[in-house]
Amino acid sequence: MTDGQVNMATMSPYERKAWQTLLTDTGGTTTGRPPSNRLASAKSKAKQKARRAKAAVERIPGGTKVLNGVDASFHSALEGIHTLTVERGLYSVNASSVIKAYGKDGIVIRSIDDIRSLDLRYCDRSLPRKREGYLFAGTAEGALSSIAVTGAVVSSTVSGGTTAAVALGAVAADVATVLVGMGRIVALVAAHYGYDVRDPDEQVFAAGVITYSSAGSAAEKAASLASLSRLTQTMMRRATWKQLSSDKLVKVIEAVFTSLGLRLTHRKLAQVVPVAGAVVNGAMNAHFVNQTFKRAQQAYRLRFLTEKYGMNPADWSPLQAPDTAPPVSPLPHVDEMVDAEIAELDGRVEDEV
Repeated sequence: MTDGQVNMATMSPYERKAWQTLLTDTGGTTTGRPPSNRLASAKSKAKQKARRAKAAVERIPGGTKVLNGVDASFHSALEGIHTLTVERGLYSVNASSVIKAYGKDGIVIRSIDDIRSLDLRYCDRSLPRKREGYLFAGTAEGALSSIAVTGAVVSSTVSGGTTAAVALGAVAADVATVLVGMGRIVALVAAHYGYDVRDPDEQVFAAGVITYSSAGSAAEKAASLASLSRLTQTMMRRATWKQLSSDKLVKVIEAVFTSLGLRLTHRKLAQVVPVAGAVVNGAMNAHFVNQTFKRAQQAYRLRFLTEKYGMNPADWSPLQAPDTAPPVSPLPHVDEMVDAEIAELDGRVEDEV
């Protein structure tokens, strides 16, 4: 048997079934299936969506500046996204409450780290279902921002003196709320699988999970999950990972959240244009909540089993097809940002030698 097969043999029946299901769901390379043509068929749809989003934003007076990223107020609005998302989102989960949740099921643990030695079934059972509360808050916030953008009445086009600056004020607040909510969800899921996102190392992975949760097209989803796979490989190579200081990690996290804020703002500006934009934007926020819960749990289950049994993270990297139609704002790839920081450090060491 190969190492992967040996490691699978040590899994419990529940974990083995979960691993095989996860690989099938993600399109991992060890499933024995031929490459899916879903990614290729998604290219034309992604191209159409990107064109529609760009056209919608451009219809807002001053919208072209937003798309080109040269509007100063836009960048100012995004400057606090990282701090807000980390402090109110990722820091929101109390480790003691997670430990107590396990205690109610008769499982005694002293720290979150102890969770990673448990059988996966206990982690799956412990994760509380809080989607409803997040859904309500996200839907309401999305509806309010759409109404604010259009001056209290949602019409077929953004008009009546509404400019990109006015729209940004409302949408930036909504984007911050969405990212904070996504951060809270990811922190909650992470903790129940034994990962504390208050640790800067874990914040980088959490940022990657939020990116994965933000993916739209099939190609984007595959690319962002592959990025998480590569990031996990880097994190498992402890000597390489430990080259990164806290300030380097913070730099990566800031860049990720700024990029995600830019992307979400573009998408939301496009969504407030149609009739009943409040409904559309509210539903969009609800979609992010559901998608974040689902993808965060998938990502942390994959990592939990990968690290516990020494599996190869490359096994769950999807078979990808290139997306020839990049969106208005592309998704950031966390692993590439990390690699760039490591390469910069390696270059400095060589220069000193």
